[in-house]
Amino acid sequence: MSEPSSGKPLVTISVFLFGKPAWEIDRLEGSPVDMELLDEIATCGQTLRKRLARAAELGRKLVERGWEGVGLLYDIEFYKGVSLKDAEDELRAIGVEPDEVSIREEFEDSEGN
Repeated sequence: MSEPSSGKPLVTISVFLFGKPAWEIDRLEGSPVDMELLDEIATCGQTLRKRLARAAELGRKLVERGWEGVGLLYDIEFYKGVSLKDAEDELRAIGVEPDEVSIREEFEDSEGN
């Protein structure tokens, strides 16, 4: 979208799923495979399980409240025609912590819509 205008607000909420293995495991790339690294891999698996379960939980709550979503490479995004304040209030109401999502507001161009 272009510069914000006086059009209708559209809020997008991004929920990160997971990244490349080297993003998730600091010493993975170029490290010898030893017991310590294998422990880190196992721990990462447990962390990912919790993160993905929470992402699905948040996604269900958003869809139930009329948000539409799309899957992307590393995250899922939800969008709805509401103001940023209304979206933040809605997130608080369903128990979403500020660091769990990325949220942004854009405006539809009032011309042609």
